[in-house]
Amino acid sequence: MKKFFSTILVTALMLSVFADGENNRSKNFKGDTEVTVLSGTVVDQSTGETLPGAQVKISGLDQTVYTDLDGNFEVQGISPGNYNLQVSLVSYEENKIKNLVVSANKKSALKVELKR
Repeated sequence: MKKFFSTILVTALMLSVFADGENNRSKNFKGDTEVTVLSGTVVDQSTGETLPGAQVKISGLDQTVYTDLDGNFEVQGISPGNYNLQVSLVSYEENKIKNLVVSANKKSALKVELKR
């Protein structure tokens, strides 16, 4: 009897995972025409110098990227919507950008300033 219930439980879990995977694939396929790019540059507020190695967290996506040697970052494959960003770097104050609107089929470019 335990084996029977275990089999049913495992089967139910597998079906749930499979169904979720199918939903994600269909969303990604459907959204391919609406996918956009979020890019930007992180600079020092007082000097305007670019800041390499700054951390850019994108809530809602649970994704983190870092700026390159020129202070630039880019995230591809973002669906249109509103996002919150947290940009930080050691010895700088964190900059929070709330309700950033990302539009379909557009490349959004930001200039994010960090203050010491």
